[in-house]
Amino acid sequence: MVLELIRDPTVTLVTALAVIPFLVFALTIVMVFMLRTLLSPSRAVDEREKLKYERYEAGNLPRPREAKGKVSMQYLGYLILFLAVEPAVILLAVALVGAKEFTAQLAALYLFLIAVYTPLVYYGVKVSGRVEEWFVD
Repeated sequence: MVLELIRDPTVTLVTALAVIPFLVFALTIVMVFMLRTLLSPSRAVDEREKLKYERYEAGNLPRPREAKGKVSMQYLGYLILFLAVEPAVILLAVALVGAKEFTAQLAALYLFLIAVYTPLVYYGVKVSGRVEEWFVD
């Protein structure tokens, strides 16, 4: 009786689609809670050293400012350049492996992409060259 039930396709399907994913999910939750308990900081250390987990530049306490300040936008221009150039490179890679029937359409799409992204690349180069805007007041 049990062997017939184990070999039944419906039981195998339910086991594969419901029971095994539930067991994996439950084990994952148990492991997360175990790791959280094992890796949690000691309360004695937290009470004694209140600034232990604060971030300070070079380990020095800040004089007049907060420990966590604003992030400068030093790399904004480079980010814009990356976001503008990456789709062009991907489209070029697709064009190189694409079928020959679509070469004209891919070339037109590529030229359109270049026309759209040229102002972004220009702005990215311009912003990344302005050093005075990198610093936060």
